[in-house]
Amino acid sequence: MKAILAVIVCLSVFISANCFAAAENDLVVGQITASLEKKFKMLIGDRAFTNLGTKSGVIKGDILTIFHQGDTNRADPIGKCAIVEIYDSKSVCEIITMNREIGRDTVTIEKTRYDDALLFPSIFALLTKVVEPYSPEKQIVVYVHEFFDENHNVTRFSEKIKRETNKVFFQKKRMKSAGKAISPALFAYLPGEYNEYNRTIEDYLKRDRIDVIVAGTYKVAGDRIQLSFYKIDKNWEDIALDTSIAARPYAAMVTEVTVPYKERKKEETVTCDVIYKPVYHRTGSRDERNDIISFETRDNPILEYTLRRAEFNIVAPVDFTVRIDGNEIRFDKSNEYRLPLTTGDHEITASFKKGFYYNDTFLVALAEPNIVKKTAILSIDKPDDIVIEIEANPLPRRENVVFKIYRKVTRSTSIVKPVLKRETLKPVETFKD
Repeated sequence: MKAILAVIVCLSVFISANCFAAAENDLVVGQITASLEKKFKMLIGDRAFTNLGTKSGVIKGDILTIFHQGDTNRADPIGKCAIVEIYDSKSVCEIITMNREIGRDTVTIEKTRYDDALLFPSIFALLTKVVEPYSPEKQIVVYVHEFFDENHNVTRFSEKIKRETNKVFFQKKRMKSAGKAISPALFAYLPGEYNEYNRTIEDYLKRDRIDVIVAGTYKVAGDRIQLSFYKIDKNWEDIALDTSIAARPYAAMVTEVTVPYKERKKEETVTCDVIYKPVYHRTGSRDERNDIISFETRDNPILEYTLRRAEFNIVAPVDFTVRIDGNEIRFDKSNEYRLPLTTGDHEITASFKKGFYYNDTFLVALAEPNIVKKTAILSIDKPDDIVIEIEANPLPRRENVVFKIYRKVTRSTSIVKPVLKRETLKPVETFKD
């Protein structure tokens, strides 16, 4: 069970000063400072240090363009390298393309853009936390939710934080917006409740194929705004990021409510056992076998020839799969599968191919358009554990897929709530124009 890691962030904005890194126009310019393997010249796959880090607006997975150090106009790139490790003032990059050997050459990347210099440091710190556990090449799908005031309202200041978060996050090429493709049931959970319900939220994210959801809260305390950013990650650690900024620039925004709070009913989690029940049929006579061939091969003489040559005596379902809300379940090792579902509606699709055997020897399976597929909507209105039996029958003129759904008598063990961990993060420094 994962726990939300709460990080208290003390942020300061400063003008980055370093020997080689310099922002000119829309680029941040730095240098390869050394090879990890102490090579004089590097090829594809080699790794090197650069003097660009998070202070320069660089994150893990960014792609740097490499120019020869003598190409002061940066007109002819000689390669690219990907950031695989990141620190405050340096990084490790791996050469991924090149058209000549690479040494202590110049590297560049587009400058990270932002509209609000007070909000940017904490949002960029959140971005670095989102990408940190993922491999550099992984595209990360993120849903940016709302940022609520202490009464759970959305205000003009909330909307400003959300716009700034979207701008900072999605200018990075490895970040992909989930758009609006998310379960509305998630909106019943306020950011302050994420620690208690993170397991449920992660189940929604898995269903919607989203890696991370970010959201936040704020409240005004004197001349400061206390901000809390939340990151719930279906794959990795969950984090709460706390900071504060000056309240005066946002005095009018924080009190102007644009969407008043309206409580939503939370869906509950149930345990669902999916049981696969295949039907294996041995043909009793040649006439029955011919009838099956005639039914399955209508107007397809090639398929008819294939099945008549097969000399099968058993028909059975093969390649049986179930998709629940788009997530595939296979039954290669067992005919039972357990998963959590929430109350509400779920789409279930079962499919299989009709397979033909001679005794225990597999001969052939029918492909499209003979694949059997059936979809049903499951509505769970009570928090009782359920069983879904799915019968797969390959015989002609039968109901090929039958769903049987019933409730269990007893409930499964309840989910243990995670424990909140706290640690203090060192000051995050970044740059400004």
